[in-house]
Parts: sequence; C-alpha cells; structure tokens
Amino acid sequence: MIDFDLESLSIPELERLRDAINQRLLQLRYSTPRSLPELLRMLEEVKVVLSDQGKEWRSLERWQWMDGQIRFWLNPADQVHYRPGWYTIDELILWSQDRGPVLVPQEEEEEELEGWTEINGVRIRWLPDGTMERIEG
Repeated sequence: MIDFDLESLSIPELERLRDAINQRLLQLRYSTPRSLPELLRMLEEVKVVLSDQGKEWRSLERWQWMDGQIRFWLNPADQVHYRPGWYTIDELILWSQDRGPVLVPQEEEEEELEGWTEINGVRIRWLPDGTMERIEG
C-alpha cells in the first residue's frame, strides 16, 4: 500500500490520481462476461470517467448486437483525434486509457525541414560552423 498526503497534491496530480482510480475500478469490476443490464450500467460508469477526462461525444446511447457481442455507437465531438463507430465496452474502456481503436492513429511526424534547401533531390543546409549537411532523397 502506498501512503501519500492528499493535501499536498496539486490539481493536475489529483486529476491523474482520479483517472488512474477510475480506470482501475473499471478494470477490476468488469473483467468477466456481462449481461445487457451490466453492460448498460458499465456504459454509464465509462461515460462518467470519460467526462471527467474532458472527452465529449454527440452520441453514446445506442447499442445493438453485432459480431456476437453488444456494441455501442460513439460519435465523438473531437473527430480529429477520435473515430466514430460501433465499439464494445472494452474498447470504450481503452478509450478512457487513451488507447484502442477509438483513437485516430497519429501519422509519422515529417522530419523538420525548416532551414533545408532541396536541389535536384538533395537536401542541404548550412551549419553554424560554415559546413554543409546533406541528405540524399
């Protein structure tokens, strides 16, 4: 067991602690097959956790039986970072952990090209010591 003084924690530290506790509770409570009433109760708990994290959605109410399991329709407000679709409760829990299929994959960052000049497929830039660095494309 870990002892710590709640009074000494800052707001960001308390928020991280709250999120970790919420995620662990979901994991412990719901690690077995579930009935529809259990899934609907879980959905309400997941929505509280997501809301605490500032994640918003336009729709997270509808459900249907798909591919042998209950899936919930998610239409996230931020579709730059999150994908709409039909998700299992486990996938929604992963979203609360910033993992899983709800997240839009981050594209590889382009190499920083500022200060580079490209000539005939070769990128060059002048270094502070007056030498030249080159990358052949």
